[in-house]
Amino acid sequence: MKLVLDNLTYHDCPVEVREKAAFAPEQRQGLLKALHRSDAVQEAVILQTCNRLEFYLYARRDCDCRALLGELLASQGSGAAGVWAEHGRETTGIDVARHLFEVAAGLDSQMVGENQILAQVKAAYTESLEARMSKLIFHRLFHHAFRAGKAVRTHTDINCGAVSIGLAAVELARNKVNLRRARALVIGAGENAELVVRYLIKAGLSNLVIANRDVEKARAMARRFGTAKAIGLAEIGGQLADVDLIVGSTAAAEPILTYDNAAWHLSGRTKPLLIVDIAVPRDIDPAMERFDFVTLYNIDDLNGQIDANRDKRSSEVPKARAIVEEFVGVFSQWYESLDLVPVIAKLTQAGLDLARSEARRYAGDFGDANADKLQAFAESLVKKVLHGPISIIKDGAGEPTVEQLQAVDLINRMFLAQDKGGQ
Repeated sequence: MKLVLDNLTYHDCPVEVREKAAFAPEQRQGLLKALHRSDAVQEAVILQTCNRLEFYLYARRDCDCRALLGELLASQGSGAAGVWAEHGRETTGIDVARHLFEVAAGLDSQMVGENQILAQVKAAYTESLEARMSKLIFHRLFHHAFRAGKAVRTHTDINCGAVSIGLAAVELARNKVNLRRARALVIGAGENAELVVRYLIKAGLSNLVIANRDVEKARAMARRFGTAKAIGLAEIGGQLADVDLIVGSTAAAEPILTYDNAAWHLSGRTKPLLIVDIAVPRDIDPAMERFDFVTLYNIDDLNGQIDANRDKRSSEVPKARAIVEEFVGVFSQWYESLDLVPVIAKLTQAGLDLARSEARRYAGDFGDANADKLQAFAESLVKKVLHGPISIIKDGAGEPTVEQLQAVDLINRMFLAQDKGGQ
């Protein structure tokens, strides 16, 4: 058997090509079922994210996994097989574990240290469990990956600070405003605005207004998140007296909120107002800072922090890789120790065969009615006798000890010599 990884990733396959090999959950289940029917593959996990499609396989050594997967992908249509043939890459052996552990740790992500990938790896493993395609090898492999990912995030700063504009805006807001009690206004309903809304809600915000030139688009976003209210740009003024946070994120050519159009609505206000403008061109007139209670940040303010966070994450990569290598070493020792497993299986089978043979031999002396009881007794006795030797073989974790190897050699010569001679 062999460990195999066949994959497409953002490293050498652009998104406009990669998207042709993107599959819905039900399609991945179908692929796992097809692999389950294959005699050549014992275990399989399919990891699909926006940046990768990866097939982890435990397969027979003579299996041409790339060809097998090519045939399966061809059955899905959509040009996936062609993409696979041109851009697919294959890795085997312990390098498969190393790659998986780096993926789980966020080291192979476009955004180094991102957290979402670990949940995606766990979801892929769960899909495999549901398809009964994760067994002994992948149980151990993927749980090591989970532990490696957690250890890297616990013992390094690989995921410190925001490295995207949307998340940086929310992290800034969270440090300045009590989001759980705040009322926020997000201006815009595009991709960045939606990310901001998502992060704000995740941070505990429940009182939210989304303003957009196209009100229907704002309403559609509000429905997706459930707790938000949608308004048009002309209604922004009516919100200014009460909001604690404003985030600007539109594609407008001119500022939407200016000192002049806000002055009347803000007259009499004294409580602090935080404004974060992540739009280019800017949505917020810099003159808004003339109000004593307004604190205004723009995208350049955030970019400085993002660059510092990226540098800090990058500096943590060597430490993270060292942690990953520790987990690779532990898994490698366990994986190599599996040579002991056939000895246990052969020893158990030889003992049970002998017990059943002797039970049949003496069955006549005990009567047909007791034949099953006699066989059960013989099998039980053999299992108890073999418990000691098997415990010695299975004792400990990782690489086999000298004593274990000696025990295996002795068991082979004492109990399995006849089996070898008869082959």
